[in-house]
Amino acid sequence: MQHSTAQGRLLVVDCAPGATALTELADLSGLGFEPTVNIRRVTDPELREHIAAQWRTVDFDGFSEEELAQQLEDGGLGYEALKCRAGIPLTEAVLERATSDSLQHRLKLVGRAAAGSDTFDAAAARRLGVALRTTPGANAGAVAELTLALMLDALRSVSRRAQALREGSWGMATANLPTGSLAGARVGLVGTGATARRVAELVRAFGADVWVCGSPRFTPERATGWPGVRVESLEELLEGCDVVSVHVPATAETNGLIGAKELRLMRPGSVLVNTSRASVVRETDLDRALRYPGSGPWHAAVDVFEVEGAGFASPLADNPHCTLSPHAAGMTRSAMQEASRRIVAEFARYVEENNVVSGESR
Repeated sequence: MQHSTAQGRLLVVDCAPGATALTELADLSGLGFEPTVNIRRVTDPELREHIAAQWRTVDFDGFSEEELAQQLEDGGLGYEALKCRAGIPLTEAVLERATSDSLQHRLKLVGRAAAGSDTFDAAAARRLGVALRTTPGANAGAVAELTLALMLDALRSVSRRAQALREGSWGMATANLPTGSLAGARVGLVGTGATARRVAELVRAFGADVWVCGSPRFTPERATGWPGVRVESLEELLEGCDVVSVHVPATAETNGLIGAKELRLMRPGSVLVNTSRASVVRETDLDRALRYPGSGPWHAAVDVFEVEGAGFASPLADNPHCTLSPHAAGMTRSAMQEASRRIVAEFARYVEENNVVSGESR
């Protein structure tokens, strides 16, 4: 079955990294899309040349709402489709401008090569007839790996001890020994998706027990066969675990899920890891809890922040009881290649669902 060669104009806000970008763009072109590629985040000069030799290119800040909207309008031409991998601000205002009747090409499809879409206004997209596609689970293994690494760093103080040795202080490097470990610990997972499940499998291999707390949909029946013990409430999990790791999406229900009240429930000497979204664990509450013994966990490891990128700022930045990671949990080569393959498949599925084959509608 051959796809139409006229699916429409496609704005690629940020393509896949490295050579995968060329494969991704070729595959999208093969589906009949006409890519225009934003090269702002393409740092390899040779790759930029390869892209420019085959496709139209632009250079703009995809994280700027105004620049994104202007580019989607493209002087009145517009685009039928948009592809990204980062959390661009696809707000109601941007979507309204991208679907205006004044445009020659109206936005119909948005694909993000990542699990979340919390920076997208899904309600506005539905109202305006824009399909949203993502790739849940594509980076679950990668996120689980970094989650495990952050747990071990928090428990064993790996990065702190390395820094002490670089500064020539054997005494500081060996302070607070012996340490905790995953062996014999109880690890609590907030969330029941693919990443949480993989974390459960990994920590069990280290000899940890696993407790898990999910949404009301995570019934005893659904928990059958899950690699961990289902607990009824978040409070029970926080009170009963040595390590707590958060794996839920950013939604209205999870906003502020863990704040000062919840942190106070955690055991003395416990560890909190957040590789989900910053909105789930309040940064100011976590910072305060870490600085005052008895008001929360002993240590935290955080990969997500309210303000990220070049303007990064966080109260946790100078907190000695927190390990920091620059939102890099899912950024392995294999995970990003898989996300790229899956988003191309989502674009292909969209074409099939809209019955566009061989250049005409069925």
